[in-house]
Amino acid sequence: MDSKSQSPRNNYHVGNLSEQLLSAARTMLEAVGSTKLSVRALCSGLGVTPTAAYYHFSNRTDLLAQLATQGYLELAQVLDKEAAALPMEDKIRGFCLTYLNFARDNPALYQLMFGPELALENMPDTLREARQLAFSKLEEMVADLLKQPINTPDVRGAALASWSYIHGLTALLQHKVLQRPAEVSDQRIIERTLLGLEVLFKAHAESIRSM
Repeated sequence: MDSKSQSPRNNYHVGNLSEQLLSAARTMLEAVGSTKLSVRALCSGLGVTPTAAYYHFSNRTDLLAQLATQGYLELAQVLDKEAAALPMEDKIRGFCLTYLNFARDNPALYQLMFGPELALENMPDTLREARQLAFSKLEEMVADLLKQPINTPDVRGAALASWSYIHGLTALLQHKVLQRPAEVSDQRIIERTLLGLEVLFKAHAESIRSM
């Protein structure tokens, strides 16, 4: 057998190499985490040279940014689908559960999306836009609930508060900081914590009125 046929192909246009690299990187990301994701190992598995990979991705950070962009686009899609399926009174709980399920199904991708590896000042426009798209789905849900235009300060503030809540709860559960009995479902923990926020906000409003 010709030895050349056994070596990685030094070809910049190996079919849909960009998609193959992203798919393989997604699998490796969930297996070993972003810090151990290796472009050289990805290329070896696909039978191409690193040079071929860098034709599609300028560097390792660019590959990670495209993975994170993919993650935000998928999150926006599932949130949008959830918004269309639920009655108004169930939208907050439904959004929170969808968000939590996305993070649980894609733990390493979720960590990459919100982690420190992709610095804000160097964030590509495509990643920034995908992140805003995901946030806009939450803004649309809040605007519907408040019956206000999406660009009002109340909607923006409430959407940011909502994202802060579910992101914080997700992080506590992912890192096992928040302990809970096995029989307590995600839906139940969301209902309990939302109720806790409701009690807190009522007490806050009453304290303001009594001043």
